[in-house]
Amino acid sequence: MLSGCIAAVQLDGLTMALIHRDSPQSPLHPGNLPLAERIPKPSACPFAGLHHHTSMISASKAAANKMISPLTSYGDPFLFFAQVGVGSFQEKSGHPRFKTYNFQIDTGNELSWIQCEGCQNKGNMCFPHEDPPYLNSQSRSYKPIPCNQHSFCEPGQCKEGTCTYNVTYGPGSYTSGNLAKETFTFYSSHGKQEALEDITFGCSTDSRNMKYAFLFDKNPRTTPMNTYLRFGKHIVKSKNLQTTRIMQVKPSAAYHVNLLGISVNGVKLNITKTDLAVRKDGSRGCSIDAGTLATLLVKPVFDTLHAALADHLSRNQNLKRWIIHKLHKDLCYEQLSGAGRENLPVVTFHLENADLEVKPGAIFLFREFEGKNVFCLSMLSDDSKTIIGAYQQMKQKFVYDTKARVLSFGPEDCEKNG
Repeated sequence: MLSGCIAAVQLDGLTMALIHRDSPQSPLHPGNLPLAERIPKPSACPFAGLHHHTSMISASKAAANKMISPLTSYGDPFLFFAQVGVGSFQEKSGHPRFKTYNFQIDTGNELSWIQCEGCQNKGNMCFPHEDPPYLNSQSRSYKPIPCNQHSFCEPGQCKEGTCTYNVTYGPGSYTSGNLAKETFTFYSSHGKQEALEDITFGCSTDSRNMKYAFLFDKNPRTTPMNTYLRFGKHIVKSKNLQTTRIMQVKPSAAYHVNLLGISVNGVKLNITKTDLAVRKDGSRGCSIDAGTLATLLVKPVFDTLHAALADHLSRNQNLKRWIIHKLHKDLCYEQLSGAGRENLPVVTFHLENADLEVKPGAIFLFREFEGKNVFCLSMLSDDSKTIIGAYQQMKQKFVYDTKARVLSFGPEDCEKNG
């Protein structure tokens, strides 16, 4: 897993091409999987990948191409990978000096980690994979961090003189291991390789209750989707970006923003401020995370938005409420004609001093299923948190100034590498 914060580096800038999970470049693209795993189950719901506990495809082979971080049963499917070279090994003819892995991009956690060889030790557990775990003992640049020599080394998290870590993703799902420093080699979109030494990361030796749940488009893309992660001076300046404050909410490492309200087609919803505000214990509030696929809203907020959208869509004569299953409560509709996509609502997240406007294409998931053109709301209810996810960030540019603690954003044609 590649987190939003990996290290302070001395380069002026870096540009990384992100790999969408449906892209032909992705190890999870149906064309890159065995034939048996490309065929969807007859009863599979086209939107099932949005649900917390759904598993449509076995993990054992879907993770074949050196998948580094699993999807927990509690979390949503991730959206982007980045290819990163790890370590320094004895060079062989025709082989790079590092090992290349596909990292999950997650801006909601502060620690990057990979699965290391220690997970094979007695009493430990590895998550399913085909390739062996990272052989950290063979890397010449691998350096375990001694106790009390890093801010991530919390009191009581020391074992045999080495800092350890523990990251929890949900009930019973966690990864733990040693904190270490290593050389990471980044593939720049400009065709160059940038090696950064002494990157702090987690070397996972034990992962429990990690499960995969993938959702593939019935008609997968045949061309890559251009999305880029830029650092420093490689960030292209844009005009007319809105700005909002990045809040400091301890102990969370997520990018918290002050969500003041939500509107549907300009009509502000009746949402209680306490359902949006950060509590004294650091819970609730709102964060923005490209590592979470769909937006999560605490239940009272979700229910209010769900009702407003249902009311708006019920007045569209070109739509028919589509029930996947009698126990399935998702907001889904069948398009009775091409006009069914007209006059769909816009949702606006009112942030402090800024408004994030989400167009219909980022509010709903559109699919062809059993000969019908259908769409469902691509947001979910959650018991404890609100997160603006990756789907609702589509066709927008986000710039995180972590020193000034300011988030800037605005519409962007990402296909133009802006």
